Amino acid sequence: MQKNDILTGRVIDYTHDGLGVVKVDNFPIFIEDVIEGEFIEFKIIKLKKNLGYGKVLNIIDVSDKRIEGVPRTSGANLVHMDYEEQLRFKTKKVQNIMNKTLGTNSVKVLPTLGMKDGYHYRNKSVIPVQKVDNEVRMGYYKPRSHDVINIEKCFIQYDEHNKLMNDIRSLITELDLSVYDEVSHKGAIRHIMFRTNSSKSEIMVGIIAKERFKKLNEFVEKITKLDDRIVSVMLNINDKKTNVIFGDKTENLFGRDYITDTLGGIEFKISLRSFYQVNPIQTEVLYSKALELAELKEDDTIIDAYCGIGTISLFAAQKVKKVYGIEIVEAAVHDAKENAKNNNITNVEFLLGKSEDIIKKLISQNIKLDAVIVDPPRKGCEESFLRDLAAMDIEKVVYVSCNPATLARDMEIMRSLGYKLGAVQPVDMFPGTYHVEVITLLSKLDSKKYISVELLMDDMDLTSAGSKATYKRIQNYVLEKFGFKVSALYIAQVERKYGLEVREHYTISRNENRKVPKCPVEKEEAILDALKYFNMVYY
Repeated sequence: MQKNDILTGRVIDYTHDGLGVVKVDNFPIFIEDVIEGEFIEFKIIKLKKNLGYGKVLNIIDVSDKRIEGVPRTSGANLVHMDYEEQLRFKTKKVQNIMNKTLGTNSVKVLPTLGMKDGYHYRNKSVIPVQKVDNEVRMGYYKPRSHDVINIEKCFIQYDEHNKLMNDIRSLITELDLSVYDEVSHKGAIRHIMFRTNSSKSEIMVGIIAKERFKKLNEFVEKITKLDDRIVSVMLNINDKKTNVIFGDKTENLFGRDYITDTLGGIEFKISLRSFYQVNPIQTEVLYSKALELAELKEDDTIIDAYCGIGTISLFAAQKVKKVYGIEIVEAAVHDAKENAKNNNITNVEFLLGKSEDIIKKLISQNIKLDAVIVDPPRKGCEESFLRDLAAMDIEKVVYVSCNPATLARDMEIMRSLGYKLGAVQPVDMFPGTYHVEVITLLSKLDSKKYISVELLMDDMDLTSAGSKATYKRIQNYVLEKFGFKVSALYIAQVERKYGLEVREHYTISRNENRKVPKCPVEKEEAILDALKYFNMVYY
């Protein structure tokens, strides 16, 4: 088998990111836009030691689960599957992750909770802007590149955003506005962002730019006339050469600096950079299931760690005696307090700081905590935080996660600390994509029957406090997917290239005369793929 060979085969499985798997003499080939069970003709486009990549040329035996006419946009790589197949894929994906980390069938994975309609659900869109040969492009980044693919319609974002995207592209062209070029680090407009509330009565437009630019006021004036539901136009300045979208400075150019949304009967103020779930319909499903698992009682006192702007906290406050919401981002705590005040919810208290520190303080004040709800970022919880929870004898931990892999890792830690692992409930927050949200209940075992086992984490060499994946996890990911090993030095070089902080001793040699090897292109591509998988970079 060689590159450019044309072969046939049947799709027998999926990878974690939804690629179809075809085996040729037991050698796996990964192929986009195919469905399990289909018999296909394909071309080999890349070969590695233990796997290859192919491109489908012809579907000989077409699956009845195939959907035609929905283009892949902005990460929506499963839109060729019918929704039932998407849900089946996500359930199986979560089960495979749990089996690999926790042991085969050690944790039950329930069927994924889906939507009635998996289209046009995203209430937030962040759209890159690029100018090529005087053509303004808005859409999404071509995979494994910095090139923006121009699109007219994305089937997962609100249709209001599609119209505004096309109109603003025309305005940028009409006014000949300055567009950012990441190679030269010149130009202004980098991204356009839209946020719309669930009733579609309020829209916020965000302009993310390297700097203020000529005709900005005229641009804003014309934007406000595109749709009479636009109540806010914001400017965010990001003057750094980085893949991070937002900068530190935000300015209100028109109307309010927020929109309002109602979720589960609770009204929320949402600013440009507020964390707020992008799928309001499934958010209610997710939070309701989380509270159901917690089995809350009217006289309970609970913690909502990583509370953000207070969405779960305010949901839970309607069911319990007292909620403490904890968040390390000051702006989010401010928004959470405002949301509680605006909804006349008085039994919730929002506290600024690290969850483990505040929980210790509350317990030292003889406050009995009945449950803790955690909803961390993709990197999961710090091990120290989980150990603190166990040491404080928190009986119930409801874990909400946007990353099944880090959930499985943290479940393994909690199991070693004396917690029973409950069933895992996937919730489809992101139809059309391979992402899935998961929830589980971790219950403290009887300490008299529990034997402590120390979990050694020495091999999990953290690159920095802000890292989202350890070097070891990146190495394992590359080995599994690409079939070769990568060194910590190479990982550090790629991380530095994409603006991530790395440990000093991984970037330079102590011997000034020693030549430091440079990461080969093939291994850089594999490491970059891993960084994208762990959401450490986004292009």
